[in-house]
Amino acid sequence: MVKNSFISVFFQEKKEENSGSVEFQVFR
Repeated sequence: MVKNSFISVFFQEKKEENSGSVEFQVFR
């Protein structure tokens, strides 16, 4: 159960990281 939560958080951060980099590219 704890592992699942960790994985969910990990993928969520990955997703946010991807959108963040896309926004960063557009901003530049």
